[in-house]
Amino acid sequence: MANSKMGEFFEAKDVQLYSRGDVLHGRVVQMTEQVILVDIGYKSEAQLRPQELAPFRQGRIESGEELEVIITYIDEEEGTIYVSEKQAIYEKWIGELERHYKNGEPVLGVVESVVRDAGYNVNLKGIRAFLPGSHLGGDLPPDIEKLRGQEIQLKILELNRREKNLVVSHKEYLRALERKRLEEIFSKVKAGEMIEGQIKSIVDFGLFVDVGGFEGLVHRSEISWKDLPAPPNTYKVGDRVKVKILDVDKQKQRISLSIKQTRPDPWTGLAARYAAGKKIEGAVVAITDFGAFVRLEEDVEGLVHVSELSWGFPENPREVVKEGDTVEVIVLDVDEPHRRISLSMRRAQPDPWESIEKKYPEGSVATGKVTKLLDFGAFVQLEEGVEALLHISEMSWERVSHPNEVLKEGDEVTVKVIKCDSPRRKIRLSLRELKEDPWHRFVEDYPVGTLVDGAITELKDFGAFCRITDEVEGLIHVSEISEERINKPADVLHAGDQVQARIIGINEEKRQVRLSLRNVHLKPEEPKVQQPQEQQQPEEEVGHEALTLREHLKGKGLV
Repeated sequence: MANSKMGEFFEAKDVQLYSRGDVLHGRVVQMTEQVILVDIGYKSEAQLRPQELAPFRQGRIESGEELEVIITYIDEEEGTIYVSEKQAIYEKWIGELERHYKNGEPVLGVVESVVRDAGYNVNLKGIRAFLPGSHLGGDLPPDIEKLRGQEIQLKILELNRREKNLVVSHKEYLRALERKRLEEIFSKVKAGEMIEGQIKSIVDFGLFVDVGGFEGLVHRSEISWKDLPAPPNTYKVGDRVKVKILDVDKQKQRISLSIKQTRPDPWTGLAARYAAGKKIEGAVVAITDFGAFVRLEEDVEGLVHVSELSWGFPENPREVVKEGDTVEVIVLDVDEPHRRISLSMRRAQPDPWESIEKKYPEGSVATGKVTKLLDFGAFVQLEEGVEALLHISEMSWERVSHPNEVLKEGDEVTVKVIKCDSPRRKIRLSLRELKEDPWHRFVEDYPVGTLVDGAITELKDFGAFCRITDEVEGLIHVSEISEERINKPADVLHAGDQVQARIIGINEEKRQVRLSLRNVHLKPEEPKVQQPQEQQQPEEEVGHEALTLREHLKGKGLV
């Protein structure tokens, strides 16, 4: 009995040699589905449940394998010790991970498996950590088959020792790395420095240029000394450019750059270099509706207004020049404060109007091209910069209602110069002057008293007009239409009526012909109407009749 009590005493004493939380090394001696027996140097093996294995063993363990375990519970009555491998690993490394967490230092982890619709399990020195899918980072593939086994840098976001909660992020590690990289860059660059960079992207408002690992902006206003609505197409992604650092904002992480300030402002002293009247050569770089821009030197362009492109009258600048043309210009004005320079192309060429009266004296015959038709006439280009007017009244001896009855734009015409005014830069032309005047032939062929046949062309309250020949019309006054008194010609006549009339008067100066229907049947040797009788009419009636006829004939282009 005494020996039995003594044995129990020593067994209890042996168990007390171990304490909960002790970390021991052991060897696997036996395995079942419920328990793993581990030799820890005690008289009986410690019990290790499978769920207490290291988290990433996935149940894989072999007999004889060496383990590091921690005592989690001692059953003194049974003399049994329970151990855990995963808790031993946790206690071994959690302190180190806490230090990394507090200091914001990165840790290395291995991606082990995926957590469906949530993220990934990561092995941190044998401790399970959770990596949310949103914190994977843009440099890693989300496919677990490609991720599994990869060792990646991580930043610890959450660490709770009691709840054994550990959350990590690769994205935050990358951000921290980027912040550190930017701090180094911003500590090196200084405003005012000239450096070389590479164009990374081009947008409407400027260029993004890589200056040692950071992209600074060259605003479009800092690309050139001239105003640009957008970056010119001469710049390409990948081009290396020299830039000046204008401003460094570490808080907002912005670097402002300039290309134009790497060279002197060409507009400084421009008025002295390009005095008014100076002739220079330049290239046409842009064309607008109001003129053309000519480059004189880098970042200096002047405007040639459409009115200064040529001595002619172009409606569209593209009729005179095209982009890329090399042209000679005369400087008209330089406005340095507003960065404007006015140029002239036409003044760099001889003025064709200086000797125009010698080239086209009055009475001379010239050939030209019809450039424009208007209601009142046509413009004819005699040579570059010289256009003359061919009035509708000078197009034909016949009546012309609109110039398009005689001409069309683009026609080549031979004309007579009837007036040349060099100071006023005007020339008047005539087509009909080159043809026989049908009036003279009419006067010879149709003396007073002649009977003529014709058609009524127009009716007025004061009389009717009758076409005698293709070129000449005569007036039948209302008093000469009938022996009986009538109120108006329309009472007895209609346009288009064929009538026979007698010529009772001709005014050669005014090119007027007076006709009568009343005395058609009188014998030629006894004309009823004579010249004196014409003078016996009431002064008011004669004046009205003559004035109306003149206006009518003038409107028909016969005067």
